[in-house]
Amino acid sequence: MPEPTVVAHSGDLDLATVDSFRTELDEAAGTAAGGLVVDLSDVDFIDSSGLSAVLAVREQLRRDGRELAIVAPRGTAAAVVLTLAGLRQRLTVFESRRDALAG
Repeated sequence: MPEPTVVAHSGDLDLATVDSFRTELDEAAGTAAGGLVVDLSDVDFIDSSGLSAVLAVREQLRRDGRELAIVAPRGTAAAVVLTLAGLRQRLTVFESRRDALAG
């Protein structure tokens, strides 16, 4: 089975940066035969545009029968926003990249 492709973002993930993030996700999803891991461990701030990009790539992968894993360790900005938005139930979220790759 092929290894998942990893996309890691750092800094802010908002309206000002989401276009490059979406491009990176789209490119990775196009070649990710083994699924996709999106590592948000080093994201300092994430808004609804960042969440929308994650949900869009999740839908794209799901249609193709591939998996998406999110890395958002407890206490990080991404973990807090995913919880507040109620997305932990809809997404597969891991505490570390290692766990996501093993999972």
